[in-house]
Amino acid sequence: MKEGFLEILLPFAIILLLFGFSSQKASTTAQPSPTPAPEIPSFSEEDENLYEVTFIITSVPEDTPEDASIYMMGNFNNWLVGDENYRFDKMEDGTYQLTLRMPPNTEIEYKYNLGNYDYIEKDFFGNERENRTYKFEYNFDEVRNEIESW
Repeated sequence: MKEGFLEILLPFAIILLLFGFSSQKASTTAQPSPTPAPEIPSFSEEDENLYEVTFIITSVPEDTPEDASIYMMGNFNNWLVGDENYRFDKMEDGTYQLTLRMPPNTEIEYKYNLGNYDYIEKDFFGNERENRTYKFEYNFDEVRNEIESW
């Protein structure tokens, strides 16, 4: 009786295992690839139709050096770390500010850094974080961010 039970159960177990592996493989390969960062349209800084947006960093990690320079990098500067064109000014209230001018409806992806690849912002637990995003929909807008860790 024990042999008959195994002879019946074993083929079903093998089928279930094979079906499970094939469905996992299918779901893994069917996932869409990440979307590429939006392209920045060509423009001139003298263009009068640009939107002006101020990015404000309201808090930085405790281990940030007092005299640190903070930079923004993103799809607008080919992810260049430490780009002086995108260096924040430290304000008297301890915040950091940078104003960008872009054509209306321009979408950017960005992260903050301390000027080198060892100090690109991370999440609270020290893991890589998703790129931040912003769309220039309003002129004279303000974007407030906190940096959780480096």
